[in-house]
Amino acid sequence: MGMGVWARGYRETWGHGAFRGQGSLAEWGLRLCPPADSTGTHSLYTTYHGYEVMFHVSTMLPFTPRNPQQLLRKRHIGNDIVTIVFQEPGARPFSPRALRSHFQHIFIVVRVHEPCTPHTAYSVAVVRPEETPPFGPALAAGQRFLGGVGLRPFLLAKAINGENAAARGGRLGAMAARTRRQYLQELLRAH
Repeated sequence: MGMGVWARGYRETWGHGAFRGQGSLAEWGLRLCPPADSTGTHSLYTTYHGYEVMFHVSTMLPFTPRNPQQLLRKRHIGNDIVTIVFQEPGARPFSPRALRSHFQHIFIVVRVHEPCTPHTAYSVAVVRPEETPPFGPALAAGQRFLGGVGLRPFLLAKAINGENAAARGGRLGAMAARTRRQYLQELLRAH
């Protein structure tokens, strides 16, 4: 399962350690940098309740100085169903309308409050199209994760459940049903 992670703010940095600690990809013999280096050299990987999750992190994907559209970055994150957006203090509010994709359905927006202090907290907002059924875990109005406690399992559960919900409803659900129907028809023809 792949998920997009977009670090967004007045400067793009990756300073959130919510998904670290599972080891490096080199330990599994995975190579991220083919000769063209179109995928970058590093990524974040974790497991959660039997799911393996690879994150396409915007700041870890190749940056092309003379390409204002950053197509190599968009190619990966734009094809993910779930995108987690980390916003730094002072960042403009995030709008999913700023991104055009046939695949991105769920946006989980995480905003840090009072970073690098004993009072650091994170708020979370979730955006989904009406055609995608609701999914858990529930998020209480105004809920904050103080010091990040509980944030990692919440985000992972929300992202995995969001991807599963998107696959069951609306356009993605219809595409999956059509693909299954075509596979079954091919099996019937072959046997």
